[in-house]
Amino acid sequence: MLESTDPLYKLSEKVDAAIKEAAVTVVQRAKWTHTPIVIWEDGKVKEVSYKRYEHLLPKEPESPAES
Repeated sequence: MLESTDPLYKLSEKVDAAIKEAAVTVVQRAKWTHTPIVIWEDGKVKEVSYKRYEHLLPKEPESPAES
């Protein structure tokens, strides 16, 4: 197991952050372009809706209530 002082631990954290950022970008692009996301699941290539991964997207700020 890597210790938090190990240089590989810090690299691993950066890799994780980059993968998460890439996933958000893929979901956003699929949403904007109305195209499926292609994944590998159960030993097969599948096309799925962005809605399956919409929970990864940042929350949009709520608009102020109108008076």
